[in-house]
This record gives sequence, C-alpha cells and structure tokens, in this order.
Amino acid sequence: MPDAESNAATYLTLDGKVFIAPQFAIAYDKELKNGGSCPDFVALDLPKKEIIIVEVSEASSITSLIKKITERKNRWYIPAIEILQKNKIIDESWHPPRFLGIIREEILVKTRNKFQDDADVAFISVEDTAFPWKYWNQRMEKGIANKENQETIFNQ
Repeated sequence: MPDAESNAATYLTLDGKVFIAPQFAIAYDKELKNGGSCPDFVALDLPKKEIIIVEVSEASSITSLIKKITERKNRWYIPAIEILQKNKIIDESWHPPRFLGIIREEILVKTRNKFQDDADVAFISVEDTAFPWKYWNQRMEKGIANKENQETIFNQ
C-alpha cells in the first residue's frame, strides 16, 4: 500500500469503528452494465451503517477519477451493495453509499465545486491525512469527512 493509501487507512480506521476493505474488486457485469472497478477502499462505518467508497489520488490531474465519480452509482454503489448484501455483511438497514475522494490540496476547491450539488460526494486533501495530529480531535468527534463537514474536518 503506497504511503498516501496507508495514511488514508489510518484516517479511516482511527476510531476503531470503521472496517476497510482495500482494493475492493467489483467485477464488471455485462448484463447490468455496472461494476468494473477496484476502489482503493470500501469503508464500512459500523455504528453509522454507512458504506463509503474511497479513492486516493496524488495526481495533479484527476480527469479519470472525475469520470468514475460521475458514474459512481453503476460503477461502485449498486454492485458494492449487491456484494455486501450477498455476503451478509450489510442488510437493508444500511444507508445508501457515499463517496470520499482524498486528493491533492491544490485541486481540492475546484473539485469540490464540480460536485457541489451532490450530497453523496465529499473531498479532503491527501496532505491533511498525512498528519494524524491535524485531524485527530475532529475525526474522533465528527467521524469521517462528509459533505457537511469536509471543509472543517481538519480545523481544530
């Protein structure tokens, strides 16, 4: 696991209540035309019953990631739910999936603006996740960054 992904794993699992599956393989279903992806993490926030698809990128251009995010329902959400329910990991009481992108700080605002109307999409910076002392208190109090707290999660 590259350093940025290791840092993301620490961020995601900090409180001991989030299970992560790294490189979660979602096979392509030709009939349903969904899947065909391997997100960096599928995080299961057990107390909140949230499924969080997480992608980590240190690239300065995330054009291919943006395309995946726009296709998130068929690429990640629907097939991930099917896999997790089939394996009796989650049931119908879980919330719909959401996406968390961990990207470079220099493209954070621009990328957030692209998805400002999408309540299920949030972004935080890869630089911030490198230093647990920057986010420890907020992460423990507010949980994993979401649309409502993505801009303040690292401010203490």
